[in-house]
Amino acid sequence: MGTLTPATSTDSSPVARSSLNAVIPPISCVPVPWNRTTRLALAALVVLWAGLFSATWASWGNLTVDCGREMYVAAALAKGQTLYRDVWYLYGPLAPYLNGFLFRLLGIRLEVLYWAGSLSALASAIFLYLAGMRLCSWLAGWTAAAVVLVQAFGHSIFCFPLPYAFAAVYGCLAACALLWLGLRSVESGGRGWVLAAGIAAAVALLLKLEYGVACYVFLFLLIATRSVRRKSGRLLLFDFIAVLPGIMASVLVIGWMISLRGVDFITQENIMSWPTAYFMRTYGKYWLAVTGMSVTPRMLLGALRPMALLAAFVLLFRWGVPRFQGAKRWVFPVSVALLALVAHLAALSQNFVSSGIETVLHAIFFPPEMVLLIALSACATGWLLWRRKLLDCAIPTALLLVFSCLLAFRLLLRMYPRGYSIYYNGPAVLSYLLLGRLVVPATGRWSYFRPRWDLLLCFGCLTFVSATVVRDMPSTATWVPLKTEHGTIRVPQKTAATYSLALAFMKQRADQGEYVLSVPEDTSLYFLSGTESPSRIFMFTPGVLAPGKMTEELIRELEGKHVRYLLWSNREFPEYGVPVFGKDYDQVFGDYLRAHYLPLRSLTPDDSDTESWSAVIWERVPGGEPR
Repeated sequence: MGTLTPATSTDSSPVARSSLNAVIPPISCVPVPWNRTTRLALAALVVLWAGLFSATWASWGNLTVDCGREMYVAAALAKGQTLYRDVWYLYGPLAPYLNGFLFRLLGIRLEVLYWAGSLSALASAIFLYLAGMRLCSWLAGWTAAAVVLVQAFGHSIFCFPLPYAFAAVYGCLAACALLWLGLRSVESGGRGWVLAAGIAAAVALLLKLEYGVACYVFLFLLIATRSVRRKSGRLLLFDFIAVLPGIMASVLVIGWMISLRGVDFITQENIMSWPTAYFMRTYGKYWLAVTGMSVTPRMLLGALRPMALLAAFVLLFRWGVPRFQGAKRWVFPVSVALLALVAHLAALSQNFVSSGIETVLHAIFFPPEMVLLIALSACATGWLLWRRKLLDCAIPTALLLVFSCLLAFRLLLRMYPRGYSIYYNGPAVLSYLLLGRLVVPATGRWSYFRPRWDLLLCFGCLTFVSATVVRDMPSTATWVPLKTEHGTIRVPQKTAATYSLALAFMKQRADQGEYVLSVPEDTSLYFLSGTESPSRIFMFTPGVLAPGKMTEELIRELEGKHVRYLLWSNREFPEYGVPVFGKDYDQVFGDYLRAHYLPLRSLTPDDSDTESWSAVIWERVPGGEPR
């Protein structure tokens, strides 16, 4: 079928539309063609990716926290174990099985994960750039893509090469791909784009539940939009048939998951974010508040101040600046100079986060309430389209706004260029930049300012993100490479020394046919030493181990394998409000370990340094009887 021709509005009141456009400039969607500029911009993204990848090489992630889980589970699957039944996992099955396949193909090494995550960041950025081109602004698309790349290579668990969860990395890629495919399908009457979009949504669902829900809601809205535009019930039926392969694949995978040991086994003893799971019932409220998914009236009231700053900025540039004589000569260069100065100060000042300057720049170029602003804009745009006050060519922009809200809803008032946000904020940044362009209309006395304002907005957004990321990065000058048979990672010198001792101990015990259990976390020890966890559950963060049946099965498994040694680290969990394993949480399992094992020796001669990682070796009580 041919390309869809945008329908014209049937609004019979040109005067009403003219009055409306005086307040809200018309939203258009004219795809940008490929030319020398757009090709160079794409090449610049690749160069930026390569520079960040090489400059931060092997200094990502964290050996103690969740990153070790991502290493170990994929390696276990590559060796033939079955997810959930043999190895506990808290997300969908696609990410660990994909990484396990890569391990089997390329070898069980950290570098495989580095490249998989980094290439996912590049692909996500390219899809965002292509989406920006479909929405008439290659510059906005390029900036959103660059923001994703700048965020992707931080020295923390919130990165792309070695993240806290590859489900989030691949989920970001699936979401960005779905956005571009959805925009293409709006313009085309063919069902190939819808088929591809359906596959992307299914991939998202099998990665992480929240991605899947957002992507499928967007997909069904997209199908309905295509049918309404063409006024064709037949198209609705065919589009639904086109997404059936993805739905059926998801159903088959979910059926396989249930067939392992039943629904309760998957939802209560694996998927931690399931609403009725032990983790959500016990720590869910606290965790939601910490990660930004909890919104209170006080937080909504607190959002008024930065939104007022943003409104004041809009009023200044829309009604104030053009009234001053000579403004054309100085407003743009002065704005750029001020932003450059602030970026320099941001990179140097440790107190920049609490300064008024950052509050203003944050409110203008990267507001914490970004998702709320986009949600309000999506409601307004939808209402105007319903009332035929906007042309149908605004539909792709409206779909982008809705998708951005669905994807980043957990960040409604907490949008920052770090943490969980980096996996969800790509489409939101693109939406915000496209909305920001409307501050300065492209016609009349504003025409001179429009291209300069577009450039200033994008430059300001990228500058703020870059300055924040650089400021928050720890110094890695003194980090050293920890070299193992399964790859190299750069870590602080004390961590490298202590981890080397732990790895040597685990390999020595494994060579003698003995198991070592690492508690409460540090799953990377299994991966880097090439050893296996003696139990299906290999990490003991708050909420993983449910009391009762799950705890009893774990103890029986340890007893059956005659686990002789423990490595009990000083890892604590203040982020959950229950810092100490075996004391503040998992008391039953902790009491079992203290009753059956005795402290043997510390890996380090001085345990007084609580800032560095350390662990104590515990040995089974002779005879196996509790002391």
